[in-house]
Amino acid sequence: MAKKIFLIAGEASGDVLGASMMRAMKAQSSEPLEFIGIGGPLMEAQGLSSLLPMSELCVMGLWEVLWQLPRLLKLINGVIEEIEAAQPDLLITIDLPDFNFEVVKRLRKRASVSCKMVHYVSPSVWAWRAGRAKKVAALYDKILCLLPFEPPYYEGLETSAVFVGHPLVEAAQGYDAQKFRAENNITPDDTVLGLFFGSRERELLTHAPIFKEAVRVLKEQYPDLKILVPTLPNFEFNVRKALEDWEFETIIVSSPDLKWDSFAACDLAIAVSGTVGLELAYIGVPHVIAYKMHPATAFLAKRLIKVKYAHLANILLDKPAVPECLQSQCNALDVAKEALRLLKDQEKRSGQVQALQSLEGLLKPADASPAQKAAQETLGLL
Repeated sequence: MAKKIFLIAGEASGDVLGASMMRAMKAQSSEPLEFIGIGGPLMEAQGLSSLLPMSELCVMGLWEVLWQLPRLLKLINGVIEEIEAAQPDLLITIDLPDFNFEVVKRLRKRASVSCKMVHYVSPSVWAWRAGRAKKVAALYDKILCLLPFEPPYYEGLETSAVFVGHPLVEAAQGYDAQKFRAENNITPDDTVLGLFFGSRERELLTHAPIFKEAVRVLKEQYPDLKILVPTLPNFEFNVRKALEDWEFETIIVSSPDLKWDSFAACDLAIAVSGTVGLELAYIGVPHVIAYKMHPATAFLAKRLIKVKYAHLANILLDKPAVPECLQSQCNALDVAKEALRLLKDQEKRSGQVQALQSLEGLLKPADASPAQKAAQETLGLL
């Protein structure tokens, strides 16, 4: 009889993690596995029967959560009912802490599900509210951490926390920038600017006008600058609609097969702060990150967040290798100014690339690939 595993992922990065983990679990398990829950197209391709689109779960920011709270509470109760009905052998929640923690907290109180529970991606207890580690530890049997400095925060608590490595170690391999450039009529002498808008509609609507004006400034000095916009398949329509009034010719790429080729083809990138920033850093693409959130969310974040930097690469390296244009500095002139420095100042550009080269050693586990390590640690609970 197949072991039943219930997974919950709510955004694109979680879909990637979940799919890789599922693939590794199937390869390692001596028993058949049945996957149900909530996930995206990558997880569905690995056999997940998804109960609803994962985008239904993704809400970011205090203000945004408050006005959608009734809908989210209804979703939480619905997911709990599905878990109770399924009676899985294992529950795996992937990132999305506000939603997933509430689901597991309520499940623990009901005692209607007796399976082991795993959370993949430790919340950033090192960044703010370190006391959350104790609360998370009380919910889960195991925490899978992407960063090497995270497990110590759970020492002496009720859970087992283990560093499994970052998925970039596996994902960012075998890319061919030259092939991509040739197939898109980009010559070796062309300068390519990549624009990365994240995976949330609110981020796109907020940052697209800022990036547009920044590109206009850059085009004044580099009129032949090529504009490349890599995005996700399920987000391509939103991106095309947001850029439909741009006077600049853009190359929009959404195929997952071309993701890393397109990233590597960029001579410079401007990115919404998030997962994509670490991806660009890992493969050594010079870039600037930018982010503007709702003022209420920013007000609270400024008082709670304890780290010096927003970009995870900067946090790992403990220095501002990548320029950060946040809130009031997230404007066209400041973003363009930082981008121009990386285009014109070879010393600054080379310095960033050199600093980023040490990231691989910080993100790779010693004894297995991240997905294999995550699957091994999880299947051990069965």
